[in-house]
Amino acid sequence: MKFRCLILFVCLLRLLHAEPVEILLVATEAELQPLRSKLSAPRTETHAAWTFWTGTLAGKTVALSRADGDPLNAVAATTLAIRHFAPKLVVTFGASRAHDPALHSGDLVVSEKFAAFDGMVSPVTPIGGGSNPLQWQILPHALMTAGEQEKYTVSFPADAHALAVASGLSIPHGRIVVGVLGSAYQINREADRIAWIRQQWGTSCEDTESAHIAGCAQLLGVPVTGLRVIDGADGTAASIVLEFLEAWK
Repeated sequence: MKFRCLILFVCLLRLLHAEPVEILLVATEAELQPLRSKLSAPRTETHAAWTFWTGTLAGKTVALSRADGDPLNAVAATTLAIRHFAPKLVVTFGASRAHDPALHSGDLVVSEKFAAFDGMVSPVTPIGGGSNPLQWQILPHALMTAGEQEKYTVSFPADAHALAVASGLSIPHGRIVVGVLGSAYQINREADRIAWIRQQWGTSCEDTESAHIAGCAQLLGVPVTGLRVIDGADGTAASIVLEFLEAWK
């Protein structure tokens, strides 16, 4: 009986504390699917509402986490994965839409930093005074630091070593550009608004979750990098991530 209890206790410990991985990969289902099929020694775990896949890719131990394009899902899943798998690096990847007019379809934007451009303050106007979003001001994110001190910031830094590795990759089409990955739960298609966002936050492109993932990683003390393909088709970024994994040391 004591032996069986000991075995049960060890099994519970393993469930509560998974083996650490080197890299956490966060993306949509469409981007994760081709990577899951290449996992060596794959395992599947479910925590709360989220499923995670672990194994080996390109000689690196990895965990795959699904963001599904919503910053709330992305932050919750990333937090769970960081606490459970203790990665050395978080990689967010996928497609994006250009803010920088010099970018073209197929270009890869590698994160120098991230900016969540969803924080804004509108001026006081009376009823009938209309609304002009281009006159709004930035509302910085108040990140919690040691000692519960808030630090107001409009951008989150990307990992310098990962940036150097990603800058040396080869991609099927286009160029590699170092820039600012911007995100908000928005789809911006007005040229003037896109130009205004770029002016305020310095964004190179937009997606719905990468900056929120980066902010989550920063709050939990884990380095983070982002790889975004302009107007990328499903699976394009996944193939680039495989090359990144091979080059990352």
